[in-house]
Amino acid sequence: MVLNAKQRRALLIGVVGFIAIGGFPPWKDTSPPPAGSPLPFAPISMPPSVPGHSIEIDVVRLGIMWVLMVVVTGASIWMGKDLGKEERDPEKDLASGKFKNNIEPLPSLPLAGKSSGAKILDSITSEARTSKESADALKLKFPERKVGEILSESEDDPEYWTLVSDARGRVLLPAGKRLQLEIAKEGEATLDFLSSMGNKEARSAIVSLDLSQTDLNVESLSYLRFLPALEELDLSGTEIGDDDLDEIIKLTQLKKLWLDDTKTSKVAADKLSLLTNLKKLSLSHLDADESEINSLKLRIPSCEVVVREGKS
Repeated sequence: MVLNAKQRRALLIGVVGFIAIGGFPPWKDTSPPPAGSPLPFAPISMPPSVPGHSIEIDVVRLGIMWVLMVVVTGASIWMGKDLGKEERDPEKDLASGKFKNNIEPLPSLPLAGKSSGAKILDSITSEARTSKESADALKLKFPERKVGEILSESEDDPEYWTLVSDARGRVLLPAGKRLQLEIAKEGEATLDFLSSMGNKEARSAIVSLDLSQTDLNVESLSYLRFLPALEELDLSGTEIGDDDLDEIIKLTQLKKLWLDDTKTSKVAADKLSLLTNLKKLSLSHLDADESEINSLKLRIPSCEVVVREGKS
């Protein structure tokens, strides 16, 4: 038998009372006259004292009290019993317009197939699951205007991204996903909103940032530090130059960087050699011969350097 909280509390009180009575029993005077006179309760280690009389525990009174304690405890446990799940009939509860705790009336729903009770249970379970997912979701805050789109990395192909949501206003995103933020191509692309976009956990979910073909405000590159887990950065087709790479080399987790059709030169490879995790650097707009390409590779030995379209 599994006791509920009320029953366990009643049992605990009964046990404590049983022990307390044994620790402070009733006593009696066994010396005449008159023999058997009842004496008050006293600790078992400190019985009451009557000069010249013999004192002992009043077993009869003690037994009666113990029996009463057992009866009261048993009754309290029984009265604390409530209907368990296995004793409830969902159909009867529904028929009366109430469910589970008989407090909130349930709306009548057109249900078919499953029993009404099963349908309601499924609905409640689904709502609970949805609430938990909302609590666990990543919360990001963007400007009220659309600044771009949020994409999720495919589980089958890390090179493929699927659209999740517009980057506008408050957005809830599934936890545990690797995300890409693609900035809108129209209008000036500023990144100051990154500082107030969300907590570190939420911002760390963004591992890829696509700024390609945007009118990038290069002065706002300092806000990239608010993406602590950034691994991929596409700056192709922007106005970024060699002097703007000082902010890029602070992105220590960066693995892939595209600088095609920018104002960067071969000096970029020297600066970006400080990115020890970099695995791919694309500078395909540069024209270089084989010796220059090899020289660039030597500057970043663990990185694939793309200098001309189709060459690396």
